[in-house]
Amino acid sequence: MGKITPKYENCLLSCVIVSDMHIDKKHPMPWLPKWMLKRSLSDCENAAVRQDAFIGVGDTTSRGNAVNWEMTEDCFKKHPSPADHILLALGNHDTWNDNGYDDAINEYYRAMKIICGRDFTKQFFSQNIKGYKFIIMGSIGDVGDAPVIGEEQLLWLDKELCEGADGGKPVFVFNHQALNGRHGLPDSFSANPPKDVDPMEGGIGKESEAVEKLLKKHKNVFFFSGHSHMGFCSEQWKKQNGFSNFEEEDGLVMVNLPSLSCGNHSCEDNRNGDGIVMEVYSDKVLLRLRDFRTRKWMENLAISNGKPYFEKKL
Repeated sequence: MGKITPKYENCLLSCVIVSDMHIDKKHPMPWLPKWMLKRSLSDCENAAVRQDAFIGVGDTTSRGNAVNWEMTEDCFKKHPSPADHILLALGNHDTWNDNGYDDAINEYYRAMKIICGRDFTKQFFSQNIKGYKFIIMGSIGDVGDAPVIGEEQLLWLDKELCEGADGGKPVFVFNHQALNGRHGLPDSFSANPPKDVDPMEGGIGKESEAVEKLLKKHKNVFFFSGHSHMGFCSEQWKKQNGFSNFEEEDGLVMVNLPSLSCGNHSCEDNRNGDGIVMEVYSDKVLLRLRDFRTRKWMENLAISNGKPYFEKKL
C-alpha cells in the first residue's frame, strides 16, 4: 500500500482532493459511495504527515436532502480527523432536493456545521491555510447542471483572488463545474455525446467567461473542478484527443477530477476511487494521482513530461 508521504523534503502544505462522491440512499448499492468516501478519509487520516485539508469539489450527495447528508455525516463521524480543515464545495446534485433549492441549501449549511465545524451563511467561502488562500465557489440557484454565480459572488471572487495572490503565492480555487470548453467539454461530459451538443454543456455556462477573466488576472492560480465524471488521462491521450485533466492556459492551471465513486468515462483510467494529493513547496506545486481504494500512488499513467504527476513551477 504505502502511506501518503510528500515526494520531496520541505513540503509546506499537503491536502487530499476528491470529487463527486454521490452519497445516496437510493444508490443501487448505497454502501459503495460511503465506502469510497471512508476509504479516502482513512487514507488521509493515516498519512505519514498530517494533512492540512481534505477537499471535496462538489456533489458530495446525489440529492441534497437530510437522509443523504446524514449518511455523509456518518462517514466523517467514523473518521473524525482526516485533516486540519475540511472543505466541501456545493455541486449541482447537492442543490437538487424534492423540497426545493432553499431546503437543499439549508441541509448543506446544517451538514457543513457538523462536518466542517463552522457556521455557513453563504454558498461560497474562503479559507486561509498556512498562508495560502483556498477559495470555494458555489451556485446561488438551481438551474440544472450549470451553476448560478451572480454578481455578488463575482465581486467576492475578484477580491479573494487579489488578496490571495498578494505576495506571489499560489491561489487555489474550487468550483464544481469547469470553464466552458475545457477538458474536452462539451463532448467529455457524456460517454455518448449527442451530435448537436450545446457548447456550454458540462461547464459553468453563461457566466464562464466572467469567471475566466477573473482567474486569469493573476499568476499561479489553480482552478479545480469535477462534474464531468471523466477518468484520468495520460499525456499521450491528450496528444491524440486534444484534452486531459491537467490543462494550462494563459498561466491558469485547470484541473478536472474524476468521480470518486459514481463511474467515469472518456479516458484510459475510468475506475472509481481516484483523486489527487496536492503538495505545495516554495518553488512548485505537485499534483499526484492517488488510488484511495488500494492506498497507492498511481504510477503507471504518465500525465505530464512522462511523469505520473503534474508539476507547476512557481
